[in-house]
Amino acid sequence: MPEAGECAAVQTGVEAATVEVDVDGARHRLPWPRDQSLVDTMLDAGIDVPHSCREGHCGSCVATLTSGEVYMGSCDILEPHDRADGLILGCQARPVTPEVHVEF
Repeated sequence: MPEAGECAAVQTGVEAATVEVDVDGARHRLPWPRDQSLVDTMLDAGIDVPHSCREGHCGSCVATLTSGEVYMGSCDILEPHDRADGLILGCQARPVTPEVHVEF
């Protein structure tokens, strides 16, 4: 299984995970469909999340994965040491584990 934040294919057909996300000093706990990006999940919940291109090219949605694992379809903008430090792209991240915690 890929390391947390490693680029990989999305796993579909599995029920939603739960994400606890800290953004702008607030903590939110949300169901996170495994076939949906973190940015899309947060926007659907009415949470203002930093984002721009939504294609993994600009880095405006970079966040820190503090627990759990995610897959990312495109993460070329992140260096290997960034991914090793837990940085992820919210627009590309899909949950792997049932519980995920992310900080923006």
